[in-house]
Amino acid sequence: MTIQKVDFVELSRLIGELSGMVDFKKDLPTNLFVGNGFKFWFFERPLLDFVDAFSELVSESLSGFGGDVFIKFSGEEFLADSCFAINGDTVDADASWVSDNFEDFFGGRVGYPVVLFNGAFDWVAFESLREEFGVIAVKVSSFQNGFFEYLESNFISCDGLSKMSSSSSVEGLIAKAFEFSYCRKK
Repeated sequence: MTIQKVDFVELSRLIGELSGMVDFKKDLPTNLFVGNGFKFWFFERPLLDFVDAFSELVSESLSGFGGDVFIKFSGEEFLADSCFAINGDTVDADASWVSDNFEDFFGGRVGYPVVLFNGAFDWVAFESLREEFGVIAVKVSSFQNGFFEYLESNFISCDGLSKMSSSSSVEGLIAKAFEFSYCRKK
């Protein structure tokens, strides 16, 4: 296993960069991504409980973009042991370790929101305690065909969300709120 804890210096840099993309004062289903130029996909949370999906997302990011993939717990809080980096050597083992420790939030030391992202901030995934869905935002300027195809095949697109929102079920109402925030033409 090669997962690494992120030290405070690197954590400070990462949170600074994330704060330029994510408005941590907002919560889902509101669009909390800063600026335009994103394409969105959605997932049922918690993503970390779906080890295969989590592991595949990390693997696809590593093969498409390179660099590390980071998992940050407790949003923008500066907490020891709240951010980890996966570099690709043992993705499946690292994903399992994160998932196992996520079950009790690393002994109660961390919490929501959970933010996943690659080191170049080409994409950011955000999940909140309060919503059934999480959001993956990918910069359109970082278009990487294989990664987009992977997301399109394995996550819920805006078109899929639109279909879900036509239902009067609780899931349909939640989908409608996300569709309004993320998928309507501005």
